[in-house]
Amino acid sequence: MTTRKEHPMGNRGWQGHVFIGMSVDGMIARADDDLDWLTGGADPPADGANDPEAAGFTEFMQLVDHMVMGRSTYEIVQSFGEWPYGDTPVLVLSTTLDSADPRITVVRSLDEALVRLDDDGARHVYVDGGRTVRTFLAEGLISTLTLTRVPVLIGDGKPLFGSLSADIPLTHEDTKVLSGGAVQTRYRVKTG
Repeated sequence: MTTRKEHPMGNRGWQGHVFIGMSVDGMIARADDDLDWLTGGADPPADGANDPEAAGFTEFMQLVDHMVMGRSTYEIVQSFGEWPYGDTPVLVLSTTLDSADPRITVVRSLDEALVRLDDDGARHVYVDGGRTVRTFLAEGLISTLTLTRVPVLIGDGKPLFGSLSADIPLTHEDTKVLSGGAVQTRYRVKTG
């Protein structure tokens, strides 16, 4: 069995990638996990601002061969009705979740997730959910961040980023304005 210490990021066969929508003030959900400000609620805008194709999500998912998310993100995604990840293997990090959902595999720790990704031969891993993204960033397991800032301030909510034990330097790769005024920026996480 392999462990994280045997495979630092530079020696892994896979790279972690973040692709996430957030408010201009850095929130990824309201305090109660509501995403109405992101999804358009019951009346989505007609300008295509929330179109996954226009935002590049469909193209991004074509590169992804594995996904890791936390329990809260999984529970939110379940409420969408349609599973947006197709047949992509999805690991859900949770110490308490018991699920018979055949679309996911529950892993109890970061180390268990990393062993699973290594053993499965993962190449491009989509990392989603605030706590999970922060954990992978802190461990040096994220290669790129694609952040789409939706033109809204929600004030109170769940931030994507929090306190860090050290700076994480980034290199800007691309910025584009999407329909509806959302701004999408892609960064590469500097290593070494």
